Amino acid sequence: MKRTRIYMVLRTALLLSISLFVHSGWAETEWDVISFVSKKDKDSPIILMNTDGATLERLATDPGMPAEFTWSPNGRSIAYDSWHGGNLDIYVMDVGTNEHRQLTFDGNKDRFPAWSPNGKWIAFVSERTGSANIYRMDANGENVKQLTKQEGCRRPAWSPDSQWIAFSSEHALFVMDVRGRQLRELAWATRFTNCSWSPDGKQIAFRSNAANGSSEIFSIDISGKNRRQLTRSNRGEDISDPMWSPSGKWIAYILGRIPAGGAPVDQIRTNGVISFIDTIDGADSKPIEATRGLPKQSLQWVPKQFLSISPGAEKQTTLWGRLKKAKNTVK
Repeated sequence: MKRTRIYMVLRTALLLSISLFVHSGWAETEWDVISFVSKKDKDSPIILMNTDGATLERLATDPGMPAEFTWSPNGRSIAYDSWHGGNLDIYVMDVGTNEHRQLTFDGNKDRFPAWSPNGKWIAFVSERTGSANIYRMDANGENVKQLTKQEGCRRPAWSPDSQWIAFSSEHALFVMDVRGRQLRELAWATRFTNCSWSPDGKQIAFRSNAANGSSEIFSIDISGKNRRQLTRSNRGEDISDPMWSPSGKWIAYILGRIPAGGAPVDQIRTNGVISFIDTIDGADSKPIEATRGLPKQSLQWVPKQFLSISPGAEKQTTLWGRLKKAKNTVK
């Protein structure tokens, strides 16, 4: 009897988690939890939020405020870059224990970590040879391998099968295989754009300038064909940081407003609002108003496994605590 009651409590917790995290206007298969770095909270800067604007969790990344971060595919760890110690290096944090481990020690800038979907590697950008190039290392920081030999590389992004890496360099979007071979230019793009693969691995979303000069989100087939403009910004708006959702239906991005007289690009981005575009019909979904004007960067969808892993009662208790936190919203 006691065991039955425990089962019912755990089952209720899981059902509540589903009801809290599925937006009524979104597809039932969508996992609609987004994460980003908030510069407003120096103690727990990584915020997890559902699409209704409810804060589900705040994660600490001591040592140091992260600039960019990436989730492990199992949702249990985060790799991020930080200036802790006076140098920009890459660290890994266990989100369950809050334990941190430094992965890079070369004394040069190491940034833009990207965890491969198979969990084996972390791609990143390093200036250890004097220019910014793409590198790959094992998830534990070992076996570092340089993949590119060109200047100005930024923001690597893995294909869903972990066999290809897309990245930007100067004013172009490139793709190469996991060994740094078969390098080819895919599209002209805004300088240092970030990019995101569709879940089926057939397309890449990226930021570039439209014919009228506005910054917009585009998609393109991995063959380099069928370039398609997905957003239509209004005058004075700036669009950046596209991230394809796990279901493939949505692309999240940051919609910023350019003040009169202009402003630095980073300032426009970090004070914008998180918005969404339907990749099928191009329709906009309502933005997350709770993020409007909140200093933020490094937009990432949260892996479904972050809250779906529940092998024991201890994990379920943690889940229940997180469900209670869902009532809180970002001020």
